[in-house]
Amino acid sequence: PVAAFGGGKAFILSNTSWIGGKNVFLGTTYVVVGALCVLLAAIFLAKHLISPRVLGDQKYLVWKH
Repeated sequence: PVAAFGGGKAFILSNTSWIGGKNVFLGTTYVVVGALCVLLAAIFLAKHLISPRVLGDQKYLVWKH
């Protein structure tokens, strides 16, 4: 049927648009990394609220010569 006008048949494996193809991995990675950052921020906030570090406290410094 396509030989009459010199066309051809093709099997499309992927579809792209002017902004690129669909990539589920990239979006999933952004969500996972964002959730990990929020989780770590919540952990550090809880640690700071439970046992805050005094500003300028020198007992954490080690001076070895």
